Amino acid sequence: MKTIMSLAIAGMLALSAANAGNFTEKNSAKAKKIIDLAVEAHGGEALLEQLDTLVIANETVNHSVDQSRGTEPPWDTTENKGYSAIDLENSIFVTQSAGSGGGFENNSATIVNGAESYRLNYRAGTVAKIAEPDFATTSGPFVRVTPPLLVRTLKEREANAHYLGEVEVDGESFHVVGFSMTVGPAINMYFDTKSHVLRRSERMFPNFGLVEYRFDDYEKTDGLPFNKTFTLYLNGDVNVERKITSVTVNQPIDRYTKVDERLASIPPVEPDPLARKELAEGVWLIGGSGTYAMFVDMGEYVFAAGGTGGIPDRIELLREVVGDKPIRYGMLTHHHSDHVLGVSAYEAEGATVIAAKAHERIARRAAEDGERLKVKAVDKRMVLEDGGRRVEILDIGPTAHTEHLLVAYLPDEELIFEADHFSMPRVGPAPPAVTSTQTFAEALARQDIEVSRIASAHSPRVATMDDLARALEAEVFQASR
Repeated sequence: MKTIMSLAIAGMLALSAANAGNFTEKNSAKAKKIIDLAVEAHGGEALLEQLDTLVIANETVNHSVDQSRGTEPPWDTTENKGYSAIDLENSIFVTQSAGSGGGFENNSATIVNGAESYRLNYRAGTVAKIAEPDFATTSGPFVRVTPPLLVRTLKEREANAHYLGEVEVDGESFHVVGFSMTVGPAINMYFDTKSHVLRRSERMFPNFGLVEYRFDDYEKTDGLPFNKTFTLYLNGDVNVERKITSVTVNQPIDRYTKVDERLASIPPVEPDPLARKELAEGVWLIGGSGTYAMFVDMGEYVFAAGGTGGIPDRIELLREVVGDKPIRYGMLTHHHSDHVLGVSAYEAEGATVIAAKAHERIARRAAEDGERLKVKAVDKRMVLEDGGRRVEILDIGPTAHTEHLLVAYLPDEELIFEADHFSMPRVGPAPPAVTSTQTFAEALARQDIEVSRIASAHSPRVATMDDLARALEAEVFQASR
């Protein structure tokens, strides 16, 4: 009886394995068929393979979803004009953008061209070499919003593609194929069942949500179809509306790799690894890759300022100097989506999250269990005094960037921690002040406090008040590209 049962189970397992193999084979074959139809719809394999260089100019309106001065729609907008140029054979990528909004003004470019890779700041009039350029990472966002390049990439990587099914969205029918690019989350591509043209794509970002891309109003250039309009949705809200103003195929892009000789050279942009810097005894700035938090030893516990991404890694580095001392408070500077990512980390530590009164709802929304999250809402001011140290938490808003802005001020150290308003670049001098920096300086002046140093959530360099003064006085470099 036992032998018969074993044979029966073995037979069932064999049947299951056969069915699984059959399903996988059918799925791969279906995905390949859809990909082949998509390749034909996007100009054919020969034309796609012959696509060596591409330059696309655009005009973009960015709707600042969860990045506006207030916490509710209508969202603030930012308008930009720019272009991207790519040379696929030689792994060259150039992108430039100029515009304003949200308290910021920008005019900058990035050139990735092997040893001749640069970051250019036209407002500051500076150019810095990129020490370790990464073509795939830098060009990835452009490839993902350019259908011929995205379909070409899908064809090249069809071995890891999967057919996800046929769906109807807004009355239209699509075949959906998913695959992974070399960088970032997997992407699902929606091909029209009739025309086989790419109309939509989607990606899921952990702790951030659903990003949807829409491609419309196709026109052909040199036999390749390019969308004339592009819309990006963030968790269902319109985030980016873009109009393609020109498309140039297979023309030299050498002129885009030239650096204006009038730009002043500053030290190279080096990688930004996770690191810990002691700003004063028992005060550390910990971070990397452009995001930082400040930790203050209060004797029996630790106070943390800043809620950007990567807080667990920063806490791990903190533990090397404070041991298992609890983090009792974690302060959020403001409500923007990239500055509340740390809520769940503070929640896991059992800490009370400190937020501006107007931002409590946003903090709870970012938590694993918003109802149980311990929150201390700050109206104008909160003071912590323990272990012989004083920390003042001040709401110095409004600014051009946000209606409410919490800063952590250490009076004995004359040190302040802020986010998004004034951060020194990792190399070179402070650039000319943008509007958010100007209003930040005005907000500081309204406070009866003595500040000599400014730590930021986006730079490892601690600024001085002289740096801030120079930024406020600096003139914008007059350059066009």
